[in-house]
Amino acid sequence: MVRSVLFSVALSALLIYAVLRLQSAYEERLAFNRVTRVDIYADRITYRNNMYATTSLLANGLKAIKDPPRKVELHVCSRMDDFEDVLDVLRAEGYREFEIELPDC
Repeated sequence: MVRSVLFSVALSALLIYAVLRLQSAYEERLAFNRVTRVDIYADRITYRNNMYATTSLLANGLKAIKDPPRKVELHVCSRMDDFEDVLDVLRAEGYREFEIELPDC
């Protein structure tokens, strides 16, 4: 009786360990495939899940989050000045390696 209870507890612990390892591997894969990006639209700048009206607000968001963007994309040609300001902000924060996408103007 005691032997079967101990076997059941050990098997349950092994199952819990396996599920936690699978969850950990899954979350690592999600973090690896995520591309952090800065998008510049006609009315806003987005970074991760936040929207910013100006580049100075974006600079504050970059300082707070400290997650380097891998991609900067300009969606409208009329915001080219803001695009240049965003690049200046990113370089001032020390972020130098990211992709740049520009629309056909």
